Amino acid sequence: MIRANVDSTIFRAPRAARLPEHDRSMVLAQAFARHGISRCAIMASTFRSGSSYIARILGRNGLSGIDIERFNKICQAPDPAAYCDAVAEPFAGALFTAKLMWPHRSGLGRALGLPRSQSHKLAAAFPGATWIHVARRDKFRQAISFWRAKASGRWHVRDGSGEPDIAYDFVAIDHFCRVLALQDRLWDDFFAGAGIAPIRLCYEDVAGDPGLLAPVLAAFGFTLTETQVNLQKQSDAATEHHLDRYLTDLYRRGF
Repeated sequence: MIRANVDSTIFRAPRAARLPEHDRSMVLAQAFARHGISRCAIMASTFRSGSSYIARILGRNGLSGIDIERFNKICQAPDPAAYCDAVAEPFAGALFTAKLMWPHRSGLGRALGLPRSQSHKLAAAFPGATWIHVARRDKFRQAISFWRAKASGRWHVRDGSGEPDIAYDFVAIDHFCRVLALQDRLWDDFFAGAGIAPIRLCYEDVAGDPGLLAPVLAAFGFTLTETQVNLQKQSDAATEHHLDRYLTDLYRRGF
């Protein structure tokens, strides 16, 4: 039986290499300009939100690469300019696609020296960007999914195998539930501060009707023809057991 521990390191990226403010705030925009990139499709989301499922469908229908988290290690990069150049180079003269989880957006802001008050400058670094915000309505199940994936290391399953048994941990589930809800609120704050009106997608709605992605693809000149992806749904009876126990504990504890 696996026991999960609350590990906040996934939300606290290492500090970026310290460069003069004027040197680093424009490195991403400069990288895009250097490689002739004038349009971006950015999926903004949180962990275990269903973003991989949605991104895979979009990718199969033209928006290839939007499932890749390209800025997840920028805070570890000794040279943010070189990192941004390496990210942009494969898309020279084409549409840039990426998935940006909240901790990675936060890390990107720190790497570029762009705090919350400069959200508009961070957004402007992505030329001609269309932002697609993917959220999951059921934060309880999202938190349990995140907790189980973090404990088991099984983020995606394609071989039909079952999920390992993990010891119930109220503290860990509660922590992730609150963190994920907070990150969605922070995305909203970023969009408001940057003047962004994102395309908003709810995982539960798209899972019920993948046809909801047709207008998203149409905005980029693509047509929805494929809706099947090679990802196994990981929610199972254990998910429902942990959910029932977590909610029972919330009632008992007086939340």
